[in-house]
Amino acid sequence: MEHKFEPLKKEPAYLKVYNVVEAEILSGALKEGVALPTEADLCDQFGLTRATVREGLRLLEQADLVERGAAKRFYVKRPDTEDVAASTSKSLALGGVTFHEVWETLYTMYPSAMALATRRMSGERLSQIRDKHNAFREAETADPGDVVDAAVEFFQLIAGALENRVLLALLQSLNLLIGASLRQVIGKTPKARDRILKAQSRIIDALESKDEQQASHWMAKHIDDLKRGYAVAEVDINRKIL
Repeated sequence: MEHKFEPLKKEPAYLKVYNVVEAEILSGALKEGVALPTEADLCDQFGLTRATVREGLRLLEQADLVERGAAKRFYVKRPDTEDVAASTSKSLALGGVTFHEVWETLYTMYPSAMALATRRMSGERLSQIRDKHNAFREAETADPGDVVDAAVEFFQLIAGALENRVLLALLQSLNLLIGASLRQVIGKTPKARDRILKAQSRIIDALESKDEQQASHWMAKHIDDLKRGYAVAEVDINRKIL
């Protein structure tokens, strides 16, 4: 029987602009800081309209591959870990990930990462984490949004202590997703603020005493408690975050 191929996928022209420029950046042909040709030059080179080229540039900018500079020129940009984390979390959320998927990944990664964080935690970083925790406790805020912000910031600071850009980007993207999810349930979870404060305090104590086992143990309990909050709020953990 004769083999048959699937029809080729048609792509809008602006996506082709994005893909071509992205490939040049990722291959190293376009270095960080290099200016792209002007819109008019790109139109001539690609044989496309200004509107099409502009849309391709907009996508590149959204992906943090280029940034606007002087004279309306675009320059190649190297994404930092925050850019990667924000882009990854947005893509996962739009892809329909569920709270359970994010929680399961957090539960798998963070307790193990705590051992590394305990070994690498600098005194300056630990003081920063302790100060943020104390400010959260003393604020005595009952606003659910403030509680979620404090919880996410704590996770972000822990991730930063790992001194590993790959882990940092992965964990920060998860932190942003868990934050988006918690905003949907935190107001329905009694004593959420007190439970978060207690877990943070125990984790900080373990970090200060360089106790890897306790740091991992309390981080696991803290993440498990996030899942329990969904059950208390009677929200399906298998629902999509967005």
